[in-house]
Amino acid sequence: MSTLKEFAVQKLHSFPQFENVPVDQLDWLVENSRICTYMTDERIMEPGTEIDKMFIILDGRIRIQLPRGSSFTSIGDFVTGDISGRLPFSRMQSTLAHLVVMEDTTILETHEDLFVEITKRYELIEAFVHSLSDRIRSFTSQQQQNEKLVALGKLSAGLAHELNNPASAMVRGATELKKRLSQTPDKLKAVMNIKLTNDQVDAVNDLVFKKAGSGSSNQQSLMERTALEDELTDWMEDHGVEEGFEYSETFAEFCFNTEDLEFVSAHVEDEYLSVVLGWIEDVLTTEKMVEEIEDSARRISDLVSSVKTYSHMDRGTDKEVVELKKVLKSTITMLNHKAKQKKVEIELNIPSGLSEFYGYVSELNQVWTNLLDNAIDAVPQEGKIEVKAVEKNKNLYLFFKDNGSGIPEDVLPKIFDPFFTTKDVGEGTGLGLDVVHKIIEKHGASIDVESKPGDTTFELCFPLNN
Repeated sequence: MSTLKEFAVQKLHSFPQFENVPVDQLDWLVENSRICTYMTDERIMEPGTEIDKMFIILDGRIRIQLPRGSSFTSIGDFVTGDISGRLPFSRMQSTLAHLVVMEDTTILETHEDLFVEITKRYELIEAFVHSLSDRIRSFTSQQQQNEKLVALGKLSAGLAHELNNPASAMVRGATELKKRLSQTPDKLKAVMNIKLTNDQVDAVNDLVFKKAGSGSSNQQSLMERTALEDELTDWMEDHGVEEGFEYSETFAEFCFNTEDLEFVSAHVEDEYLSVVLGWIEDVLTTEKMVEEIEDSARRISDLVSSVKTYSHMDRGTDKEVVELKKVLKSTITMLNHKAKQKKVEIELNIPSGLSEFYGYVSELNQVWTNLLDNAIDAVPQEGKIEVKAVEKNKNLYLFFKDNGSGIPEDVLPKIFDPFFTTKDVGEGTGLGLDVVHKIIEKHGASIDVESKPGDTTFELCFPLNN
């Protein structure tokens, strides 16, 4: 035996997985395999490369890189002692990753043609079966973690966008309000110089608070709003109010009309009309700004509440009553940014009065998220998704229906298989629906799917006696 092969046998025997394998079996394996050396930065494999050999890393390190869009994600390294490639009894056909040599590496390569002979050597095949089992566990765990991180990244990006809009609106509103309040002293001085009776002040105040209490209106069409602004501007110009053009937009927004202006004019002397209308406009504009800031703060509060519901914060890990409508709404909120990008309409039909059912809410949120996320991917621009609940025969049925492209008939039986995906390389790990299936089974429930182009429905059935 050559020095290189002796080195290979010694290395194999030093690895924990081969410590119980007789030396003569290791000698036989090395004699019937090929020893290869790869240089640093060399690419051994690309995604899609057919695998017909088993690799044992005798010395060195190889990085595993999964494609993610236009870039790569490193998911781990093969190091000295690791076994990879096509093992006996493995169903692996091709690789999904790039394998890049990080330092000079020596590998023992065994062609699959030798696998039948390997199975005749008990201790040797036992070592490979254990390695295969360990690889499956490790890879599944890693992929599940990656799936969760990718999902978390998507949700975080969408949530950041959803939070940014009201937060920016609050900053803009606060800046404008500060600017307007800085002008208050001059306007207050002008109002203080007006000689008005208590009755005049009360009449104007009543009108202002009535309009402010009704809030700004979004019911008018653009043409109606423009026509009203023109009427108000003309009236104020006819009555010598020079700033009438500036005031008309705010007045129209609070549904002022020329009769309201006539009312103010009837209670205020002509010389004070411009000052009083300026004060009214200032009060209403301030009211509008506060209203916008309040609305933005409410939107942020609602988002935070949805996140809290979705993430199941401050809750235990035991089964509890599932507030179906609430948890589904929180999931839709978390995916709202992605849905809006495609102008997807998500309709939630959860009737009141449904019987209670118990479940692990945080795990069920993973089910809703996976099904809705897949549906958003599947539907076209301006697509439709419906989530509907029906109680029947002591079961709660939940339907996720979309008008997407559908699932091919030959693919349907495989969609719940681990690692099966119809998405492009780097876009899906094939664990989403596998996770869904496991969670549904854990709840003693069932999941079925029917699909044809333009109509796909996932049906979940939860027993109400759980």
